[in-house]
Amino acid sequence: VTLSKARKLPLLFQEFPELKDHIPWMPLTRMTPVQKLRKLGKKLGLNELWVKRDDKTSDIYGGNKPRKLEFVLAEALQQKKTKVITYGGTGSNHCLATLLFAKKYGLETILVLWDQPITAHVQRQLLLFQSLGARLIHMNDFDYNKLPDQDKIYNIGPGGTSPLGILGYVEAALELKKQVDEGLIPEPELIFVAAGSLGTQAGLELGIRLCGLHSKVMGVRVTAKEFANADLVATYARESYALIKEHLGGVPEPSFKGVTVLDDYAGAEYGAVTQEGLAAIELMKKYEGIQLETTYTGKALAGLIDYTKKHDLKDTPILFWNTYNSVDVSKYMKRGITYKDLPEAFHKNFKEDLLHKK
Repeated sequence: VTLSKARKLPLLFQEFPELKDHIPWMPLTRMTPVQKLRKLGKKLGLNELWVKRDDKTSDIYGGNKPRKLEFVLAEALQQKKTKVITYGGTGSNHCLATLLFAKKYGLETILVLWDQPITAHVQRQLLLFQSLGARLIHMNDFDYNKLPDQDKIYNIGPGGTSPLGILGYVEAALELKKQVDEGLIPEPELIFVAAGSLGTQAGLELGIRLCGLHSKVMGVRVTAKEFANADLVATYARESYALIKEHLGGVPEPSFKGVTVLDDYAGAEYGAVTQEGLAAIELMKKYEGIQLETTYTGKALAGLIDYTKKHDLKDTPILFWNTYNSVDVSKYMKRGITYKDLPEAFHKNFKEDLLHKK
């Protein structure tokens, strides 16, 4: 995103000017459009089905991760760090987003990766990580204490989820409120979003309450229940509230009763492909030309489809929050790179060439 396209000042600082001098932020994203899913809505019997196009947050890499990175990478630079370290599965979109934006600002990136089911996406991500110059460490081989220059490393949790990173989706909720106020979309009664590391849902939960929307967020769990549940969403939202409360007077803590995470769509494990997810991806592609993926957004849409089948929501305004990246990442692939260029711990992901499989 060029700075002319990015916001000069986040809505969070416009709404709460006291935060401007205390919360680190840098412009990486732009306001994303909302659009009515007329054809898909008709197919599903929903007259008010909408999408928030967070696949278009940035021309470098879209999706939900750049919103969080606006805050966490700003803090890394503020603290004069020269490296960032973050964590994810071998197919992690968060790791790719962090790598791309860190590289743009001259920060070296260390990626600590755990295994997930091997797909063409996983193979492509690993080759992209290597192409972009990340240092790759398998989780089984990782010992933070053995890393050199630890004082120069900024630590980013999985998914970019932290009290600071969650502010990216407080900002996103304020953005939605602005679009509702401008008449671009009716106020959603329900918002469906993937629930992985929970930063996106926690930020929306907090932001919606701070800006006065009455929408109910329906998180759709995509990872193990111990890592993704309603209690954790509420905890993370409270922690992020505590961060801004340090600098804000007169903003009472919202109640996070009624936080919802739907449990039936995650599949066997994180990254496992589900038939319902594949069917949802196919429907979105066929009727609206929007690409989703199997780990997060396909499952989130599958949850929306199943939930709306079970409830009479024909005329209810429903928003699907698309957190997937729609930027073509093939341009970042280094010519001639192969799995042999990766650390040996990752070679097992390439026993079968899924990238060129018919």
